[in-house]
Amino acid sequence: MTLKNRIIMPPMGTNMATLNGEVSQEQLEYYELRAKGGTGLITIENICIDFPFASNGTTQLRIDNDQYIPRLFKLTETLHKHGACVSIQLNHAGASAYAYRLEGQTPLSSSTTPSKKHGNIPRPMTHEEIYHAVEKIW
Repeated sequence: MTLKNRIIMPPMGTNMATLNGEVSQEQLEYYELRAKGGTGLITIENICIDFPFASNGTTQLRIDNDQYIPRLFKLTETLHKHGACVSIQLNHAGASAYAYRLEGQTPLSSSTTPSKKHGNIPRPMTHEEIYHAVEKIW
């Protein structure tokens, strides 16, 4: 990948995705403005790789199913049109998983340590669950 300049936008959560995790029109326009402004590389915000355990909010992008590819492709093509390169931050929320979406299930993490004071106590992932998370990325 060759960037047109050294201006790099890091991943920043916009909370603009649709409730089902697709790129919204508002979100597309948000990123397009940055590309039009001359950003060389735009890193798309954290994207859920394995719903619901990897989800950290109600308006987080998702990539755990092929149904999300068309809108992500449209976003990428829109940014490329303005000369921006695109990367994405893959995310598994771990202990920070959004409790409401877990519907009573225990968050998965590397240990039983909550991600914040008074947070949900996660359980350590099994080897199989770790392999599953890695498979979701590839």
